[in-house]
Amino acid sequence: MAIIGSARKERGAMRVGVLLGGCGHYDGTDVSEAVFVLLALEKAGERPVLLAPDVPQVRTVDHRAGDRIEGEQRGVLGESARIARQPVRSLSECRSEDLEAIIIPGGYGPVVNFSVGFAEPGAKRTIVSEVAEYIAHFIESRKPIGLVSLGEVPLRTLLNQEMVGTPETRDSGTLFIDRERRIVFTPGCGSFTRLEDIRTGIEAMVREILKMMGEARGAEGAP
Repeated sequence: MAIIGSARKERGAMRVGVLLGGCGHYDGTDVSEAVFVLLALEKAGERPVLLAPDVPQVRTVDHRAGDRIEGEQRGVLGESARIARQPVRSLSECRSEDLEAIIIPGGYGPVVNFSVGFAEPGAKRTIVSEVAEYIAHFIESRKPIGLVSLGEVPLRTLLNQEMVGTPETRDSGTLFIDRERRIVFTPGCGSFTRLEDIRTGIEAMVREILKMMGEARGAEGAP
């Protein structure tokens, strides 16, 4: 069941999905990056739709020691719900067609939990079908896609693009923008350790995403 009615859209409200991959940098979504995304959207007057695939978590990590915990199985959807004090919907509960943009914060969750064959020698890495179909809608429809740090990995995999590492920059507000595909990337924790720098980049990314959404709305309303 869709949480957003497809029969009509309220023209005054933009709809931004935030795709989560669990909770915690080593086995889920990076909490700092996710919170800064939600804060930036809230400051802009948006009410983001939190999303996560309802799939098993690939690994569970002790974030204090950095060691993998064996024999403990968690779910990506349930773990993602730890991040925000609002519902986190499974992808089946919110149609991608009802969203105008999507943002994927980083952390290793979007890498390992959205992928099959990650870090397996000789294995071809593919994206979990449910996640692949969801993200593909935004690529094919040229709807804005915001990426933070490792949140770019599933998208780059779908586009068959080589991973070249996080671009180097000393300016936390620098964005890397693919205007043809309408993709906006900020390096987040991949380049910066200070929370203020991470926040600055994410706020700049969110502003650009909302600008692109506004431009798309204007084009739709043009005669």
